[in-house]
Amino acid sequence: MSSGPSLVAWSDEFSIKMPEIDAQHRVLIDLINQVWAVTVASKPDAGKTLLIVDELEKYTLTHFTAEEIFMREMDYPDFKRHKQAHDQFVTRIAEEKQKIIAGQRLSLEIVHFLKDWLINHILASDRDYAAHCTRREAPKSVLGQFFKRLLG
Repeated sequence: MSSGPSLVAWSDEFSIKMPEIDAQHRVLIDLINQVWAVTVASKPDAGKTLLIVDELEKYTLTHFTAEEIFMREMDYPDFKRHKQAHDQFVTRIAEEKQKIIAGQRLSLEIVHFLKDWLINHILASDRDYAAHCTRREAPKSVLGQFFKRLLG
C-alpha cells in the first residue's frame, strides 16, 4: 500500500461488478497514489520513483493481457478500440520510465494522465465491457480462471 499523500481512494463508484477486475483496479489506485506522492515530494527518491513506475508497467502488462483475453473470449464488439487504449497507456508508461532513467522527475502531467484514465477508461470503457459480459452471461469462474492462469 502507498504511504504519503493520497490523491484518490477506492469507492464503489469505481466498481465494474467483476471482483477480479475490481481488485486489480484497487491496485491501480494505490499505484496512482504512489505516483502522486513521489511527484509532489520536494526531494523525490529516483530509485523509489523507478520502482513505482516499474510496478505500474508490470500492472498494465498483466492486467491488460488478462482483460484482453477475456474480452476476446466473450466476443466483445469494441475490443479493437479498447485494446488501442491499453496500448496507448502502455506506451505512455514506457515513456515515463525512460524519462526517469534519463534522470528526469515525474511531472504532474502523468498524474493528470492517470486520473483521466481512471475516469475515462475504468468508469466508461471497462463498465461497457463488463455490461457486455453480463449480457453474455459470462460465468464468473471463467474470468477467475483467466486471472489465476495469467497472474499465478
